[in-house]
Amino acid sequence: MIINRDDDDSRIIHVRYGIIVANKKHSRFVIVRTDTEDYPLVFLKERSDDEEYEYDSYYMLYKAALTAKEADKILDLLKENDKRKANTLLKKYFKEDGLLCEFAGPVRLDDAVPDTWYDVWKEIEGPVTFRRDLPGYYEADVIEQDMF
Repeated sequence: MIINRDDDDSRIIHVRYGIIVANKKHSRFVIVRTDTEDYPLVFLKERSDDEEYEYDSYYMLYKAALTAKEADKILDLLKENDKRKANTLLKKYFKEDGLLCEFAGPVRLDDAVPDTWYDVWKEIEGPVTFRRDLPGYYEADVIEQDMF
């Protein structure tokens, strides 16, 4: 649903996203859908515990890892709090296609997010890059900012 505000040309972007923690809590997937883009984004944070180098983590960003329909099915399951089925579907559907950024830190990840997702990214950046896992389903309305 796109809603035009009366006082300017800004619109409200409805954002749905879900966080799935997988692989013995060393992988965090964040699946993001909006009503303004045809494709979902999938963020993957991988963590490793290396005795020599201690704690290490990096991010991957995908544009085509899931279709819109696949992302919606997973998000619907997360909304119903069925995390196990959502995780199973993610394993079934996930493709390592449309890689936009790999082995990145938060700063490089910020640069890799497509421009059309800028306002959405500012809303979800915290949950994606937060050190703790926050599994579950989330929704938000984001006011699109005029770039000029």
